[in-house]
Amino acid sequence: MASKPKRPESKSSRSDAPVRTGALVAIRLFTVAAMAISAYLAYISITGDRVVGCGPDSGCDQILNSRWSRWLNVPVSVFAIMIYSLILGASFRFNLQREPKVQRTTWAWLLGAAIVVIGSAAWFVGLQVFVLKSFCPYCMAAHACGVISAILILVNAPLRSPAAKPWELEKLVFLAPRMFRRVVILALTAIAVLIYGQVKFEPSTLVVKPVLIGANTAPAITTNTPALATPSLTPTNPPVVATPVPAAPPSPAPSAAKRMVPIYGGRFELDAFELPILGAPTNQHVIISLFDYTCHHCRSMHPLLHEAQAMFSNQLAILSLPMPLDPECNSTMQRANPSHTNACDYAKLGLAVWRADRTKHHEFDNWLMVGAKPPPLVDAQLKAAQTVGTDALAKALQDPWVENQLRLDVAIYELAYRAQRGQMPQLIVGPNVALGTYTKPELIKMLTDNLGLQPVP
Repeated sequence: MASKPKRPESKSSRSDAPVRTGALVAIRLFTVAAMAISAYLAYISITGDRVVGCGPDSGCDQILNSRWSRWLNVPVSVFAIMIYSLILGASFRFNLQREPKVQRTTWAWLLGAAIVVIGSAAWFVGLQVFVLKSFCPYCMAAHACGVISAILILVNAPLRSPAAKPWELEKLVFLAPRMFRRVVILALTAIAVLIYGQVKFEPSTLVVKPVLIGANTAPAITTNTPALATPSLTPTNPPVVATPVPAAPPSPAPSAAKRMVPIYGGRFELDAFELPILGAPTNQHVIISLFDYTCHHCRSMHPLLHEAQAMFSNQLAILSLPMPLDPECNSTMQRANPSHTNACDYAKLGLAVWRADRTKHHEFDNWLMVGAKPPPLVDAQLKAAQTVGTDALAKALQDPWVENQLRLDVAIYELAYRAQRGQMPQLIVGPNVALGTYTKPELIKMLTDNLGLQPVP
C-alpha cells in the first residue's frame, strides 16, 4: 500500500522564511541614515534655513534651491522620506511568525521601492553631473545610503519560480518572475512620472520672509584696513548712512540732492542719489537688490529686474548693490568657492565705473552680466577702462568710497545672513527680503503684493 505524502513542517520550523539577520540589519541601518539625511534636507527646503557647512551659492545651495529640488512644488526629499519609511517598515515584516503570503507581498513592495531608489538616485546624480554641474554632499550621501540599502534588497530577494505544489505555498517565501516583471514595470513608471513632473513643471523657489532684528543678528565687521571707516551696527547706534567719504570726487560730482531709504527697521539708510540704481531716485518706491557678479542665480535674475523696473516705470527704483560671495572681502564666507574667484574685484569695478561716470554704469553693468559666467577679470578691467577712461577708472578705484560702499553692502547682507536669510540673490522689499530665483510673473506678483504697484500700460 502506497504511503501518504508527508505534510509540510510546522510554521515555527521554517528555515527559509526570514531574510538573513545581518543583511536585514544592514538594510535598516542604511535606510535610517538615508531617511535622516532626507529629513534634514526636507527641513532646509521648507524653512529656507542654511545648510550646515554650505555657504551661499555653494553646490548645496545651488542644488537645493534649483527647480530640480522639487516635484510639483513639493521638496523631493519629502518623497524620499516616504520611500525610505516604506522600506524600513517593510523590513520588520520578516520573522518566523509572519505567513509566507505576507512575506511574499512584502518582498514585492521592497523590490519596487529598491528599484525606485536606484532609478531616482541615477536621475538626481545625473542632474548634478550634467545639468547643474555642482554637487551637494548631503544629497550624495543620502543617495549612497539609499542605493546600498536597495542593492542589499535586490541581492537578498527570493527570486525563484512559483511553488510546484499547492501545499508549498503555505511554506515557501518567493517572488515569481512574473510578479517581479510587474514590480519592475510599476517602479519604472513611478520613476518616469518623477522625471516628467520635473521636466514639465518648473516650481517657484522664491521665498519672501522678514528679517527679524535682534542681538544675535548684529554682524561683527572686521577689517584689515584701519584707515577705512567701519560702520557700527549695534541696536543703540544711529543708522548707517551710505554717504560718500569726503574725497576729490571723480567726474561727474555727486548730486547735492538726497533721498534716504531706511531698511531693516532703520538699521541702515541708503542715499538713492548716490548709489547705482535702476530708475530715478525720485520714484515712488525704492527696493534694494543685493547680487554678486559671479553668482549664477544673480546673473539669471538680472534681466528680470530691468524688465520689472521698466514695467512699473516711475513707481519703482531698484538700488543695485554688489555683494561678493568671496572671503577676500566678505567675512561671512567660511571658505573660498572657485565659482566666486575675483568676485570682490568685479564688485569694485562695478562701483568704480559708477563713481567715475554714473551715466555709463548701466552699459558696463549689463555687459558684465551677459552669459552664464562673468568674462575674465582682465577683460572686465579693459572694458571698464574703455567705458569711462583709464585715468577716471584709476582715480575711482583709489577713492575710499568704493571700499566703504562694498563694506556696507556686505554688512547689509550679513545682517540677513545671521538671521538665516543668506541665500543669494536678495531683494529687500520693505521689512522683507525675497530670496531665491523667480520667473517674471512671480517677481511682478511679489512686487504688487508687497508694494501695491500696478504695471504701467
